Amino acid sequence: MNIAVHAPRHRVSTTPPSQHHATESAPRHRVSTTPPSQQHDQDIFRRIKQSSHYGDRLSPQRIEKLPKPGVGQMVFLGVFFVMFCGGTLFIAAMAIGVGGVFSFSGRGFPFSILPLCMGIVPIGMFAFGVFIAIKMFQRFQSMRDGKVEAVPAIVAGKRTQVSGGSGDRSASTAYFVTFEFEDGQRKEFPVFDGSLYGRVSEDDAGILFSRAQFAVDFDRVRV
Repeated sequence: MNIAVHAPRHRVSTTPPSQHHATESAPRHRVSTTPPSQQHDQDIFRRIKQSSHYGDRLSPQRIEKLPKPGVGQMVFLGVFFVMFCGGTLFIAAMAIGVGGVFSFSGRGFPFSILPLCMGIVPIGMFAFGVFIAIKMFQRFQSMRDGKVEAVPAIVAGKRTQVSGGSGDRSASTAYFVTFEFEDGQRKEFPVFDGSLYGRVSEDDAGILFSRAQFAVDFDRVRV
């Protein structure tokens, strides 16, 4: 009688060795995806907020030190607009008066209608002068008593814009400074006081004071 003896069978894995290594759980490290430059900027803004300048940025004493338009400038503009509006009204009255003389003299049309039409132009100039005067007064008030925004910022760029200067006209220069904010956005501001343009340099960090869309002051913070 023959007895068959069966040897024990061993299960052989068909998984390649490389996959065995891949399935082994290795410790994972969280890698920051924030660029180094952005991390540096975040550290700068953190230091600005920790400074004493930031804590006192909206104090009455600091707000009082902000540059403001002088009263003399407003008086000069007021006198100019009074003279301008008065002159246009005088010209309009003279033109309309001449038209009335022609109409009462019996000559009638077209001699009376022409001066009356000429009087419309000075009246339009008068209305335009009143509109500009109101806008200038509102701007003056906003620059003196408007809401002040004081936020951490980094100077990102500067530029100037020269206008006029042709012929006998004098040239005027406007100053602009671009600031970068904590959220990464950048915005260009016209500078109210030209001395601010000379006091700031690119990459300066500090607190920007803005009022009525103008950059009025900047407190540099040592970071």
